[in-house]
Amino acid sequence: MSQNPNGLFALTRRRIIGTGAAAVTLLVHELALSAPSVRRRVMGVRPQPDGLPTQSFTGDQAPRGAPDWSGGPGKARFRIDGLAKVTGQKIYARDFRAADMPGWPRNPPERMAMILRATNPGRVFTGLDLSALAGAQAQPLTVITQTPLGDYSGPQRDLASLNLQLPFSMAGADGVSQLLVPVGSAPQFFGQPVAILIFADASAYRRAKRALQFQPGVVRSGGLPPPPAQPWAQAYSPVTTLTRFDADGVAPFSQVQVGVESDPYQPDSTAQPFNSRARELRQRINATLQTQSAQLLQLGGTYSTQVLDPMFMEPEAGLAWLDRSGTGTLHLVLGTQATNGDAGNSLALFSKDCPVQVGTIVLNSCYPGGGFGGRDVSTFPPLLAVTAALADGPVRIAQDRYEQFQGGLKQLASHITQRITVDAKTGKFLAFGSQQVLPAGGQNNYSQFVAMLAAYCGLSGYDISQAYVDAAAQPSTGVVAGSMRGFGGPQASFAVETLVDEVAVALKRDPIALRELNALQQGDRTITGAPLEQPMRLHEICRRARTHALWREREAVKRRKAREGIRYGVGFALANQAYGTGKDGVMAEVALSPDGHLAVRTNCVDMGNGSATTLAISTAGWLGRNAQDVVMGDVGGFNALDLHTTYGGSWSDPRWTASFAMSSSACLTAFHQVHVTEQASRVLFEAGLLPAAAALWEVPLASLPGKTRWVRGQLEAPGLKPLPLAALAARAQQAGLPTAVMVHGLYEAAWVSATYAMPASPALQLPIDGLSLRLGGAAEWTPVLRRDVVPPKPEAGLYGRSLYAPSGVLVAVEIGPKDFEPRVVAVELMVDAGKVLQPDLLLGQAQGGVAMGIGYALLENLPLEAGGAGDGRWNLDRYHVALSADVPLGRLNITTLASDEPTAKGIAEAVLCPIAPAIGNAIAHATGVRFRALPITAADLERALG
Repeated sequence: MSQNPNGLFALTRRRIIGTGAAAVTLLVHELALSAPSVRRRVMGVRPQPDGLPTQSFTGDQAPRGAPDWSGGPGKARFRIDGLAKVTGQKIYARDFRAADMPGWPRNPPERMAMILRATNPGRVFTGLDLSALAGAQAQPLTVITQTPLGDYSGPQRDLASLNLQLPFSMAGADGVSQLLVPVGSAPQFFGQPVAILIFADASAYRRAKRALQFQPGVVRSGGLPPPPAQPWAQAYSPVTTLTRFDADGVAPFSQVQVGVESDPYQPDSTAQPFNSRARELRQRINATLQTQSAQLLQLGGTYSTQVLDPMFMEPEAGLAWLDRSGTGTLHLVLGTQATNGDAGNSLALFSKDCPVQVGTIVLNSCYPGGGFGGRDVSTFPPLLAVTAALADGPVRIAQDRYEQFQGGLKQLASHITQRITVDAKTGKFLAFGSQQVLPAGGQNNYSQFVAMLAAYCGLSGYDISQAYVDAAAQPSTGVVAGSMRGFGGPQASFAVETLVDEVAVALKRDPIALRELNALQQGDRTITGAPLEQPMRLHEICRRARTHALWREREAVKRRKAREGIRYGVGFALANQAYGTGKDGVMAEVALSPDGHLAVRTNCVDMGNGSATTLAISTAGWLGRNAQDVVMGDVGGFNALDLHTTYGGSWSDPRWTASFAMSSSACLTAFHQVHVTEQASRVLFEAGLLPAAAALWEVPLASLPGKTRWVRGQLEAPGLKPLPLAALAARAQQAGLPTAVMVHGLYEAAWVSATYAMPASPALQLPIDGLSLRLGGAAEWTPVLRRDVVPPKPEAGLYGRSLYAPSGVLVAVEIGPKDFEPRVVAVELMVDAGKVLQPDLLLGQAQGGVAMGIGYALLENLPLEAGGAGDGRWNLDRYHVALSADVPLGRLNITTLASDEPTAKGIAEAVLCPIAPAIGNAIAHATGVRFRALPITAADLERALG
């Protein structure tokens, strides 16, 4: 490690193929507010010991909290970022220009770039027609294409000559990774970029955009492409197969089989190994599903959901500049959900054979303006990076809403064929089979992982002893689809919850009572074998719903409304949605300055869900006050933990962890990130502040544990003078005690735990797997190697997910006598959120889930391929999201179940998943007609009822 002339430490980048090491520097600007100066921080990534690809990480910062945002220890009056947002300060990437960036050149001026996209993947891309720009006086400075344009005489650059290394998420159905469409090839999907045009300034860009946007002849196309080398459905779509069979006396877990098979519809396929025991059990399940008997009810069908756009507030935008001095520093200004992924992928684009050398990434990370999965492995950052690499100065790309619809990630559609066998007398669910096909886009993104989670959710919250679920993401020529809005859970929930309602109607049983009879309980196992060790509240939710007036009075209200010509119905749906990913690596730093100023640093990003505020109040339990500052997404700084994730490593290595970092999601904060923030606060208190207090009180340290408490910002103990936090901080700084603590946690069915030696206090056994301390007066971090580690159970890797936030919802729907327009008129949502950290934030997240669910069920619809968003003409005049008039704000009630659990739960997907099926079930109750496809529109109802 060397020091540069600015006094910042930087790692020299080395990329050596084979057994060499790799290193990279990631510098991070914290663009919290539009301030006169921007603090700078260096993010280094340690070389991997075996020459594997380097992990790359990055960071950003939440706006400094307004002085009065805090509502006292552990509470908030309003969001820590609220004042900056409502007063319009610069916090989004769209807000910034090159002139705002310290150290960026002013000459040449900021360039503007436009991305041209394909609208016809069925035809070969033959070139561009930019003749409309001649009269507009807006010729591009440079045209960037994948391969040279033979008939274009202006300045151009091609990407083929750069030997770019594209991430896995850009692999198409044929396995070929493409950023831009090569001339002479067919696009892989609607909306795939074909060219990037760089203009001298914003004025020229605007003139060019007016001349080119919506003009079909700009991107020229020719003949038909050759047939694909392999079938679409086999290209990047492994099938997740889950089987449960616990009816023959063998322990439940040993009978849960998880495997991969090439094609679930070809049971004799041997293209990939599949557990023979699982195959045998599936045959027995199919036999049960096909048994004809008066004692059994057999039901099934195909259920479909549509493509969605995430519709986050800010369309993607960014700035970039490649400083070509030295080894090359690429500066990026982005709103990102995947800080480590976007920075790492941007760096990895430029291989050692690339003529454009990039040795350092500087990520100026901004608030993303909403994420919902729509910015996770987005195609936008690599487009920005290569544009900067070929521009002559700073360059800006700012998509409008049309362009965001055309190029932004979408939710996967679904077609789910399922069948259930029920004991007609008792109502018990006996067997279940589901085959899920989720049409994805033309590039991989997270498609197969979305299908995997849809499979995990295939049984919803039910205990069915014989069950299997197959799930596959199916490539298409649609706009790239990914992990957004529930990551597969909403698709599966709509299918299974609709089927359960159909069973209740067929048996003439109360739909909620039927669910309660079959709901999972504590001690049961999910379809992946995960043991449900936490209290399960599904039965309680069902009981609450059955006794609610909205349900009890539904028939009487239905009759009364019918006299007014209004069709009225009430529906219910249950969800047992998981949160986390199953192997979650998270981290946090808590630091205390000599004057008592408290700051939190974390690897996560606040996507509008209130993560920054939640983490700021999470220090209060151990440190007596909320943090004044929160730095978000700052994964790179956590190299001070001295951890690695080398493939094949083991927990016997005190520096190894199974998962270091991940993208942010709305469900990870309350349980995962709060945990590591609290653990860092705990270590700071027990190893730093408590020894400082003992010294100030002149008492033995051993006499204090369990005797102290925080009262109005001061530490008190019986018979001793209260000590303010500032006095403790100053003493810890003076005595060289820990004043900043960095921890890493790994959750895989349980927190990995270990013992850590402390410099001036007894060793601590902690539910973390990595620890580093910064002592008072020291500038460097000191990693503390763990010992006596308790790793995850070996079978935990098969669970997939192991944390659940049960929920249920009652929805009332009215359908007018003339317009057939379904309207949601009441919502009663019940959710087990565990320990509620900040009620306002939980309420806001739940309300957002309800609004999204209403849009999903009734309003939002986007064709996947032809006629869809890829044509570049979609905006909010055609794509209808839920507005305030669509949400029954006056009759929207959210009940969080009282809980004595010590931790909170991630509820983001939990409150979304049951909404759409409950609406569908309410419409069925109102009309007697069952709809198995979303959205359910007025036109659908008119056809069925008119």
